[in-house]
Amino acid sequence: MSNRATLYLRSSKDRSDVSIDAQRRALHELAVARGLVVVGEFADAVESGKDDDRPAFQRLISTLKEPARGWEHVLVLDTSRIARRRLIAMMFERDCVKFNVRLTYKSLPESDPATDMVLRSVLQAFDEYHSLISRAKGLAGMAENVRQGWRAGGKAPRGYQLEYHEIGAVRDGVPVQKSRLALDEAHAGTVRDYLVLRAKGTPRGMAIARLQLQWPTSSTHSMDWQALTYAGHTVWNMHAERDGGATAGGDKRRPRADWMIQRDTHPALITDAEAEAILAQQERALQGRRVRASPMLLSGLLEAPDGTAWHSDGCGYYRLAKGRKFKAERVDQAVLGRLSADLASDSTVQLIQLALEQLASGDGKPVDGRSLAALEKRVTTLTTQIGRTVDLAAAAEDPAPILRRVSDLEHQRSELVAQLGEQRARKLQAASASAIDGDQVRSLLRGLMVEIAERAEEPDHRAEARQALSEVLERVVLDSDHHTVRLHYAVATGVNLASPRGFEPL
Repeated sequence: MSNRATLYLRSSKDRSDVSIDAQRRALHELAVARGLVVVGEFADAVESGKDDDRPAFQRLISTLKEPARGWEHVLVLDTSRIARRRLIAMMFERDCVKFNVRLTYKSLPESDPATDMVLRSVLQAFDEYHSLISRAKGLAGMAENVRQGWRAGGKAPRGYQLEYHEIGAVRDGVPVQKSRLALDEAHAGTVRDYLVLRAKGTPRGMAIARLQLQWPTSSTHSMDWQALTYAGHTVWNMHAERDGGATAGGDKRRPRADWMIQRDTHPALITDAEAEAILAQQERALQGRRVRASPMLLSGLLEAPDGTAWHSDGCGYYRLAKGRKFKAERVDQAVLGRLSADLASDSTVQLIQLALEQLASGDGKPVDGRSLAALEKRVTTLTTQIGRTVDLAAAAEDPAPILRRVSDLEHQRSELVAQLGEQRARKLQAASASAIDGDQVRSLLRGLMVEIAERAEEPDHRAEARQALSEVLERVVLDSDHHTVRLHYAVATGVNLASPRGFEPL
């Protein structure tokens, strides 16, 4: 493999996040240490890591797949730069392997393949946990707004308009406002007439024609789903989460039991009974949709002792050519049970703890509070000096020499700010790694397996579970003569985790 490398840099909306400049500086140092030449970079500034809808990240993925891309290494500061969703991170890492690109995280210590694989999984899980916690805090605030009768965002539905109110708080010098729905008198009556017809079972197109409306039929679909809003209630948490530009699970809306409904928050256009009649029609339409066939959990992994692949027979069984077949649920449970036991073993936990200890030590370069304080003081001093020098330039007859001095000082401050950002990030990562003990590692691995098992049971998420398994397993051997399965791990042999496990009875 050549020594040419590209960088991927991402900063988030969090003000305390590591800056693009600090990441670039750290990765150039890594390149020098590894004997690599940096020939390019992809940078996403102020972009969330919760999905892969980022311009530079998409360009990176596209370029990675090109034979003439001009580099063979991708350098990244830490796992959270790629994504705060494990599935996105795993897909990217799989692409790197597929197209012979070496992905290196500066924050991860060099280790054997088994430890590296498990450690990446642990850190990616913490990245996702951090993202979910941040999201949960935001959702909690939105839920409280709904409980108080305020809108949780979004434009007003047809027939209403937003009415804004100052709540007495000030943020960044601007009064904070929240909104409620008020009637749009010019259109409310027409909307009421349409919804009453819909409640009686009149099809959308016929209702529009009867009232001689100029509405596109497609624009009224969302009105039907907002029937409870038209009954005077604020409804929140109706829409399903979106992941990577698509709706998670395939359904646009969550089950009715998940909706949060705050009653009587604004003027109603229809009755509760009429709203329920409209929603009942929507639910019946959903139930009538064809459910697509779900993928088998072990597709592409399951094979016979002679290497022949097992395939789905389309009826819930794994079949070997025209020979024997096994119920898929039985085989899947055996594999998940064996994998869960292996990951929870003492040897696996010890491998992860050793890697975390190395990570916490900062490769022998611990960051203490005194060095951070010294850097912060130097940045403050330079900032003051720059301000005074600018004042001198403003009063000088020939400000050019003084402004050149300002430029030099700005460059020094930029370098110090980059160092400060990198050291803060190292200190935070070391603190996080040192806080994880063996019980937490074991609990996290158990949680990973529970999540994989839960996704495997849901047809819409089975492909994600299968992708997660393929990151860990190279193949699964199902012996039809002895009714046993054997797991082969996708890591080098010679270490405990990598060794194929013994046969387990079905």
